[in-house]
Amino acid sequence: MTYTEQKEREHRFALALRMGLPIFFLSSVTLFALFTQTHTTLTSLILLSITLLGIMVYFIFYLIYQSSRENITDSVTHAFTSEYFFRLAAKHISKNTHTIMMISVQNLWSINERYGIKNGDDALRSAVKKIDRFFREKGIDKLPIGRHKGGDFLLFLSGEKEDFIPLLELFLSKYQNYVYHEIEIRLEAVMVDSRLSNDIDHLLSRLYELNHDRISNEKEELYSINELEQEIIEALEEKRFSIGFWPVCCDEYAVFDTTVKLIDSQQRFIHQSRYVPVLNRLNKMRYLESDVLEQIGKVCDDKNRNFIMSVSSVTLRNPHFFEHALTLFERYPNARYKITLLFEEKEYCHQLERFAQQIAHYRKAGYKIALDRLGGYHTALLYLKELEVDVVRFDPLYSRNIKKAGYQNIIQGLNLSAHLCGTKTWIPMVEDHETDQLAQSLKINYRQGNYHGKIVTLEEIKG
Repeated sequence: MTYTEQKEREHRFALALRMGLPIFFLSSVTLFALFTQTHTTLTSLILLSITLLGIMVYFIFYLIYQSSRENITDSVTHAFTSEYFFRLAAKHISKNTHTIMMISVQNLWSINERYGIKNGDDALRSAVKKIDRFFREKGIDKLPIGRHKGGDFLLFLSGEKEDFIPLLELFLSKYQNYVYHEIEIRLEAVMVDSRLSNDIDHLLSRLYELNHDRISNEKEELYSINELEQEIIEALEEKRFSIGFWPVCCDEYAVFDTTVKLIDSQQRFIHQSRYVPVLNRLNKMRYLESDVLEQIGKVCDDKNRNFIMSVSSVTLRNPHFFEHALTLFERYPNARYKITLLFEEKEYCHQLERFAQQIAHYRKAGYKIALDRLGGYHTALLYLKELEVDVVRFDPLYSRNIKKAGYQNIIQGLNLSAHLCGTKTWIPMVEDHETDQLAQSLKINYRQGNYHGKIVTLEEIKG
């Protein structure tokens, strides 16, 4: 029996006592008053009995109703409900430092799809039992486990997150991929502690950001979440950002990829892995990307240099950004045909016809369009055959494994497909001469990486 199941039984027992004791007390008082009277008639006995019965029936139904309302555990996994877990965490988190860990069944959707919902529920229950048993074996007997949504489970531990890093690594080494009744279950885990914030919602948002990006900058983690959000908003409002320009090898003309970091009030960089989720949550990503586009437009001059800028697909479809992008060439005529807008998208856009029209308008106005993560996201291949794009960039996975014959075969096929669609190809992370030679032999048009040059600053580009 897990700790959450024990806690649920204790809660229900306390609830039953809370509801049952008033009934017992009322019955005792009524019977005492009835039998201690000097003259007791049959009518008064019947009247009191009916009244007592009615009150008892009322309390029984109230107990049943209140019990359903006061469930503290999830009916499927018997982990705490998210509401109870958050109340429990909020009670303790303000007193001293606590760590919240999120362990997720990453492939729950595919389990439900392939084996059915019932087997998916069994997989979730097995995950909870493994989590509880593992931490019990490590001396943590009373571990609050809450189910937030889907296959995401939250754990509440007393102490700083550094205390639990070895424990989490050991857990993942044992159970990151395990088999339950011939069903493969894949677990992932991230954690934060209350030094970032005492607000449960903020900590939960940060957990999902970490779970999504798998990137953690320990230096930036010293920010509290509220401070970080404020720093990002101020940097956005004051347009404090730095653009780095990374040379891309191209035989036709000079090409520079761009990378953007915000600058905080102490003149320190805020990495994309931190500010992108915050700006997406605040729906302000468009403002930053518009400012960056404006700055790149200023850099464009009469020299034969092209610049590639990453834009989120949502921003690319935003009518306000579209209007800003089209009027940019009125202010900076030299920027026409020198800016490439690079985007990636995990989920396929269902309004594809409208999106294709917008892409066509961008290209007609003087922009080039590039797709990212070819071979990594299936949407890149779908868009390649549906949209008119100028360049497509391979997923970094292929760069890291280009020396393997199997990957070379796939790259060759994808490269040929892109060329047949009228699109040039681009491979990142070229770190040595051998990789560069392989990319050239595969007839990839653009090559980027430390082998072809380091990131340069805005001042160096202008100079």
